[in-house]
Amino acid sequence: MLTLGNYELVRDGKLKPSQFQLDFKVDWPESKKGPWSIDNFEVKVDMQNLRMMQSGRGCFPGVYTRLSHKSRGVVMSDTTAEAEDHFGAHVYATGRVLVHGLGLGCFVKSLLSKESVTNIDVVEIDEDVISLVGKHFTDSRVNIVHGDCLTHKWPAGTKWDFVWHDIWDELCEDNLPEMKKLHRKFGSRCKRQESWSRDFIE
Repeated sequence: MLTLGNYELVRDGKLKPSQFQLDFKVDWPESKKGPWSIDNFEVKVDMQNLRMMQSGRGCFPGVYTRLSHKSRGVVMSDTTAEAEDHFGAHVYATGRVLVHGLGLGCFVKSLLSKESVTNIDVVEIDEDVISLVGKHFTDSRVNIVHGDCLTHKWPAGTKWDFVWHDIWDELCEDNLPEMKKLHRKFGSRCKRQESWSRDFIE
Protein backbone atom coordinates (compact mmCIF):
# COMPACT_ATOMS: atom_id res chain seq x y z
CA MET A 1 0.00 0.00 0.00
CA LEU A 2 1.41 3.36 -1.02
CA THR A 3 0.92 5.94 1.71
CA LEU A 4 2.17 9.46 2.37
CA GLY A 5 5.31 8.01 3.94
CA ASN A 6 6.25 6.50 0.57
CA TYR A 7 5.91 9.71 -1.43
CA GLU A 8 9.58 10.70 -1.60
CA LEU A 9 10.69 7.12 -2.33
CA VAL A 10 8.22 6.89 -5.21
CA ARG A 11 9.10 10.38 -6.47
CA ASP A 12 12.82 9.58 -6.47
CA GLY A 13 12.33 6.16 -8.10
CA LYS A 14 13.70 4.29 -5.09
CA LEU A 15 10.51 2.30 -4.53
CA LYS A 16 9.31 0.09 -7.38
CA PRO A 17 6.12 -1.96 -7.99
CA SER A 18 6.11 -5.50 -6.61
CA GLN A 19 6.02 -8.51 -8.92
CA PHE A 20 2.36 -9.04 -8.06
CA GLN A 21 1.53 -5.44 -8.98
CA LEU A 22 3.26 -5.97 -12.33
CA ASP A 23 1.41 -9.26 -12.90
CA PHE A 24 -1.89 -7.49 -12.12
CA LYS A 25 -1.36 -4.88 -14.86
CA VAL A 26 -2.90 -5.55 -18.27
CA ASP A 27 -1.91 -4.30 -21.71
CA TRP A 28 -5.26 -4.50 -23.48
CA PRO A 29 -5.73 -2.05 -26.38
CA GLU A 30 -8.31 0.70 -26.08
CA SER A 31 -11.67 -0.57 -27.33
CA LYS A 32 -15.45 -0.25 -26.98
CA LYS A 33 -18.39 -2.62 -26.93
CA GLY A 34 -21.94 -1.52 -26.15
CA PRO A 35 -21.87 0.76 -23.06
CA TRP A 36 -18.39 -0.45 -22.09
CA SER A 37 -14.98 0.97 -22.93
CA ILE A 38 -11.36 0.18 -22.17
CA ASP A 39 -8.96 3.09 -22.16
CA ASN A 40 -5.56 4.10 -20.82
CA PHE A 41 -4.71 6.92 -18.42
CA GLU A 42 -1.55 8.26 -16.84
CA VAL A 43 -0.75 8.67 -13.16
CA LYS A 44 2.01 11.10 -12.25
CA VAL A 45 3.87 11.95 -9.07
CA ASP A 46 1.86 15.11 -8.47
CA MET A 47 -0.51 16.67 -5.95
CA GLN A 48 -3.37 14.40 -6.99
CA ASN A 49 -1.28 11.31 -6.32
CA LEU A 50 -0.08 12.86 -3.05
CA ARG A 51 -3.71 13.21 -1.94
CA MET A 52 -4.32 9.59 -2.97
CA MET A 53 -1.38 8.52 -0.83
CA GLN A 54 -2.83 10.45 2.12
CA SER A 55 -5.88 8.21 1.89
CA GLY A 56 -3.80 5.05 1.37
CA ARG A 57 -4.75 4.76 -2.32
CA GLY A 58 -1.57 6.03 -3.93
CA CYS A 59 -0.20 4.67 -7.22
CA PHE A 60 3.18 4.29 -8.82
CA PRO A 61 3.58 6.69 -11.73
CA GLY A 62 2.86 5.18 -15.12
CA VAL A 63 0.19 4.35 -17.68
CA TYR A 64 -2.75 2.28 -16.43
CA THR A 65 -5.84 0.72 -17.97
CA ARG A 66 -9.46 0.99 -16.84
CA LEU A 67 -12.83 -0.54 -17.70
CA SER A 68 -15.68 1.98 -17.71
CA HIS A 69 -19.43 1.80 -18.20
CA LYS A 70 -21.34 4.64 -19.84
CA SER A 71 -23.63 5.18 -16.86
CA ARG A 72 -21.79 3.45 -13.99
CA GLY A 73 -18.40 5.06 -14.52
CA VAL A 74 -15.09 3.28 -13.84
CA VAL A 75 -15.72 -0.29 -12.74
CA MET A 76 -12.14 -1.57 -12.52
CA SER A 77 -8.58 -0.49 -13.20
CA ASP A 78 -5.14 -2.03 -12.88
CA THR A 79 -3.74 0.64 -10.55
CA THR A 80 -1.47 -0.05 -7.61
CA ALA A 81 -4.32 0.54 -5.15
CA GLU A 82 -6.66 -1.84 -6.97
CA ALA A 83 -3.94 -4.49 -7.06
CA GLU A 84 -3.53 -4.25 -3.30
CA ASP A 85 -7.27 -4.88 -2.88
CA HIS A 86 -6.73 -8.25 -4.56
CA PHE A 87 -3.40 -9.26 -3.03
CA GLY A 88 -4.83 -11.44 -0.27
CA ALA A 89 -6.98 -13.36 -2.72
CA HIS A 90 -3.98 -13.81 -5.00
CA VAL A 91 -2.01 -15.34 -2.13
CA TYR A 92 -4.81 -17.75 -1.17
CA ALA A 93 -5.59 -18.87 -4.72
CA THR A 94 -4.29 -22.31 -5.64
CA GLY A 95 -5.44 -25.38 -7.54
CA ARG A 96 -8.83 -24.91 -9.15
CA VAL A 97 -10.10 -21.34 -8.71
CA LEU A 98 -13.54 -19.83 -9.32
CA VAL A 99 -13.74 -16.09 -10.02
CA HIS A 100 -17.07 -14.31 -9.97
CA GLY A 101 -16.77 -11.19 -12.13
CA LEU A 102 -14.27 -10.93 -15.00
CA GLY A 103 -14.07 -7.12 -14.99
CA LEU A 104 -10.89 -5.90 -16.64
CA GLY A 105 -9.32 -9.33 -16.16
CA CYS A 106 -6.48 -8.10 -13.92
CA PHE A 107 -7.03 -10.69 -11.22
CA VAL A 108 -7.29 -13.56 -13.70
CA LYS A 109 -4.08 -12.37 -15.37
CA SER A 110 -2.30 -12.31 -12.01
CA LEU A 111 -3.45 -15.86 -11.26
CA LEU A 112 -1.89 -17.10 -14.49
CA SER A 113 1.52 -16.16 -13.05
CA LYS A 114 1.08 -18.85 -10.37
CA GLU A 115 2.12 -22.38 -11.31
CA SER A 116 0.05 -23.66 -8.39
CA VAL A 117 -3.16 -22.46 -10.09
CA THR A 118 -4.28 -25.28 -12.36
CA ASN A 119 -7.72 -24.09 -13.52
CA ILE A 120 -9.58 -20.78 -13.47
CA ASP A 121 -13.35 -20.77 -13.94
CA VAL A 122 -14.77 -17.28 -14.46
CA VAL A 123 -18.46 -16.36 -14.38
CA GLU A 124 -19.30 -12.99 -15.96
CA ILE A 125 -22.84 -11.67 -16.32
CA ASP A 126 -22.21 -9.19 -19.16
CA GLU A 127 -21.59 -10.51 -22.68
CA ASP A 128 -20.03 -7.21 -23.79
CA VAL A 129 -17.41 -7.47 -21.03
CA ILE A 130 -16.62 -11.00 -22.15
CA SER A 131 -16.26 -9.77 -25.74
CA LEU A 132 -13.92 -6.96 -24.70
CA VAL A 133 -11.77 -8.80 -22.18
CA GLY A 134 -12.22 -12.54 -22.60
CA LYS A 135 -10.48 -12.66 -25.98
CA HIS A 136 -7.18 -11.76 -24.33
CA PHE A 137 -7.08 -15.03 -22.38
CA THR A 138 -5.78 -17.87 -24.54
CA ASP A 139 -4.29 -19.94 -21.71
CA SER A 140 -6.05 -23.31 -21.55
CA ARG A 141 -6.40 -22.97 -17.78
CA VAL A 142 -9.02 -20.22 -18.22
CA ASN A 143 -12.70 -21.11 -18.71
CA ILE A 144 -15.05 -18.10 -19.03
CA VAL A 145 -18.77 -18.69 -18.59
CA HIS A 146 -21.52 -16.20 -19.41
CA GLY A 147 -23.98 -16.25 -16.50
CA ASP A 148 -25.16 -14.85 -13.18
CA CYS A 149 -23.03 -16.20 -10.34
CA LEU A 150 -26.04 -16.12 -8.00
CA THR A 151 -28.05 -18.48 -10.20
CA HIS A 152 -25.57 -20.30 -12.46
CA LYS A 153 -25.73 -24.06 -11.96
CA TRP A 154 -22.54 -26.11 -11.96
CA PRO A 155 -22.52 -29.89 -12.44
CA ALA A 156 -23.09 -31.85 -9.26
CA GLY A 157 -19.86 -32.47 -7.38
CA THR A 158 -17.98 -29.52 -8.88
CA LYS A 159 -15.64 -28.05 -6.27
CA TRP A 160 -12.86 -25.49 -6.08
CA ASP A 161 -9.85 -24.86 -3.90
CA PHE A 162 -10.54 -21.12 -3.80
CA VAL A 163 -13.47 -18.90 -4.77
CA TRP A 164 -13.24 -15.13 -5.24
CA HIS A 165 -16.44 -13.04 -5.38
CA ASP A 166 -15.94 -9.66 -7.07
CA ILE A 167 -19.17 -8.46 -8.70
CA TRP A 168 -19.61 -5.03 -7.07
CA ASP A 169 -18.61 -1.62 -8.40
CA GLU A 170 -18.19 0.20 -5.08
CA LEU A 171 -17.52 -0.35 -1.37
CA CYS A 172 -20.98 -0.42 0.18
CA GLU A 173 -22.71 -2.19 3.07
CA ASP A 174 -25.59 -2.88 0.69
CA ASN A 175 -23.34 -5.54 -0.90
CA LEU A 176 -23.28 -7.66 2.26
CA PRO A 177 -26.53 -9.60 1.65
CA GLU A 178 -25.25 -10.80 -1.74
CA MET A 179 -21.86 -11.62 -0.25
CA LYS A 180 -23.45 -13.72 2.47
CA LYS A 181 -25.69 -15.47 -0.05
CA LEU A 182 -22.69 -16.36 -2.23
CA HIS A 183 -20.69 -17.58 0.76
CA ARG A 184 -23.58 -19.82 1.80
CA LYS A 185 -24.00 -21.13 -1.73
CA PHE A 186 -20.33 -22.06 -2.17
CA GLY A 187 -19.42 -22.85 1.43
CA SER A 188 -19.57 -26.61 0.87
CA ARG A 189 -18.02 -26.43 -2.59
CA CYS A 190 -14.65 -24.87 -1.82
CA LYS A 191 -11.81 -24.97 0.68
CA ARG A 192 -11.73 -21.20 1.03
CA GLN A 193 -13.62 -18.20 -0.34
CA GLU A 194 -13.34 -14.43 -0.06
CA SER A 195 -15.35 -11.41 -1.26
CA TRP A 196 -13.85 -8.16 -2.52
CA SER A 197 -13.93 -5.48 0.21
CA ARG A 198 -15.92 -7.56 2.72
CA ASP A 199 -13.35 -7.01 5.47
CA PHE A 200 -13.72 -3.24 5.02
CA ILE A 201 -17.50 -3.04 5.25
CA GLU A 202 -18.39 -5.60 7.91
